[in-house]
Amino acid sequence: MSLSPPAFPSRSALCFTLTLALAAASCGTPTADDTAQRAVMNDLAHEVMLPIYDELEKEALPLPPAVAAFCDAPTEATLTAAQAAWRAARVPWKHAEAFRFGPVEDLRIGSAIDFWPARTDSIESAITAAPEPVMATHIASLGVSTKGLPALEFLLFDPAGGNAAVLASLGGADAAGKKRCTYARALAEAIAMNTTTAQDAWSLEGGAFVDQVAKAGSGSSLFLTGQDGIARVVNLLISAMIAVSENRVSGPLGIVSGTGPDPTLVESRFSDNSIDDLLGTLRGVEDVYLGRHGDRSGRGISELVAARSPAIDSSVKKAFTDAMAATSAIPAPLRTAITENPAAVTKAQDALRVVRRLLSTDVASVLGVAVTLSDNDGD
Repeated sequence: MSLSPPAFPSRSALCFTLTLALAAASCGTPTADDTAQRAVMNDLAHEVMLPIYDELEKEALPLPPAVAAFCDAPTEATLTAAQAAWRAARVPWKHAEAFRFGPVEDLRIGSAIDFWPARTDSIESAITAAPEPVMATHIASLGVSTKGLPALEFLLFDPAGGNAAVLASLGGADAAGKKRCTYARALAEAIAMNTTTAQDAWSLEGGAFVDQVAKAGSGSSLFLTGQDGIARVVNLLISAMIAVSENRVSGPLGIVSGTGPDPTLVESRFSDNSIDDLLGTLRGVEDVYLGRHGDRSGRGISELVAARSPAIDSSVKKAFTDAMAATSAIPAPLRTAITENPAAVTKAQDALRVVRRLLSTDVASVLGVAVTLSDNDGD
């Protein structure tokens, strides 16, 4: 299916907008020599960040045809294929959450793709009120609580009734079933269009936001110095870890509210993709720290830290390994683990908090970065 992305501002307009929006954040003064910081920013832009956005578009584009194939011929096989496409698109999106800034925030793409927890009553109301046929342009006009990956997940998965329930509700031959599937198809198209917009904004052929990051301290209007860029990236990593450890683990455990476990606060609770989501974001944070992604590698935050304190760098690397292991050890799914295996979830939360603490204290201190975030940040 050929998708036409929504109107996107020209490169010059985008740069102007970003410059205005982020000028206040880039208020550092040039340092005598931040060659190392500039080199890291260049590699993070080209070896980690842009490749992840390339993957996001690549994995999201098969989603509309997969959902359309299911709607045209609702079977267990076509439903499973649509669900697999949803999970595939989820992977690079969670990696990208490690550095959620730039076009994805300025153009409000992030919340349009992934607003959670899913508000099922809002989604049902939106389906009822939607004009027929439901088009992606209509989805684009809706509030974030009724679209994106969580809304599509709600329609494609049913943890209680399984695929039989989805086939009955979404694949039904009656008018209500057909409208739900048309809504799902439009959701998938809107998600794919948003990922194309994000990738285009980052690419050299489009908005060239990658240049704003790569040229920190050497021509970027976003980051006047390499140190400005490093400071922003470190704060983004801390924000991502706050979202993971506090919003997505502490919240469902009931630690924040004090009211006990609440499965409705678990991310991706319909697909039981929650633990993979946690690992995906953690992997994205680790990739930025190490300056690698897949088979690509360059200089990351680790190189700067190791040059000043090998001990801190070793501690951070060990913390990532420990957090990966503890999170992977949570008995799936997370929505039941918070009540049936709270000790395992708490152990993972503790390990995730160690990563966050090391980034916000030791790493920030050794790199001379001011932490501008709090527990209320993230997501």
